[in-house]
Amino acid sequence: MFMLRESLLLLIAVAIVSGCVPPQIPREALQLSQASQAVRKLQSRRFETKEEQKLLGAGAAVLQEMGFTIDGREAELGLIAGSKKQSAYNVGEIAASAAVAIVTTALQIPQSMPFSREQWVRASVVTRSGEEGTNIVVRVTLQRVVWDTEDKAAKSELLKDPETYQVFFDKLSKAVSLEAHE
Repeated sequence: MFMLRESLLLLIAVAIVSGCVPPQIPREALQLSQASQAVRKLQSRRFETKEEQKLLGAGAAVLQEMGFTIDGREAELGLIAGSKKQSAYNVGEIAASAAVAIVTTALQIPQSMPFSREQWVRASVVTRSGEEGTNIVVRVTLQRVVWDTEDKAAKSELLKDPETYQVFFDKLSKAVSLEAHE
């Protein structure tokens, strides 16, 4: 009787859990969106060379030239990571914060409004072999985290400024004396 009861509870539990299993993921859900493809195109260039280590070394030098400190390098994986700290002061935010402070003080309910203070920009450079091993694809990604005057992360975002990526790839092309292809 005790075995029958346990078996029945197990059967009910399996039925409940199997009812919670989602159906197979549709193929379309795994495809990159047009926006994602555009960002990836912005971040990637192909170089007609087999010298991956030369590209990695030049990538590290370009990051340093752009003010980044190299935080890590894993040559076997084709990865370089760097970061830099910058001011994130925004005159508009500071003015709005001051206005809030003045108005709320006048109303005798003093409040403060934090504003952006500094940002950390992180960069990663990744290399991989292209088609049939005849070229190397270099991808650089740039993200930033903005900290406010209350030491809270106010914003975290992927940088999508085409000019910044173009500057990186122009300097990389010049450093390795190779043309970068989209």
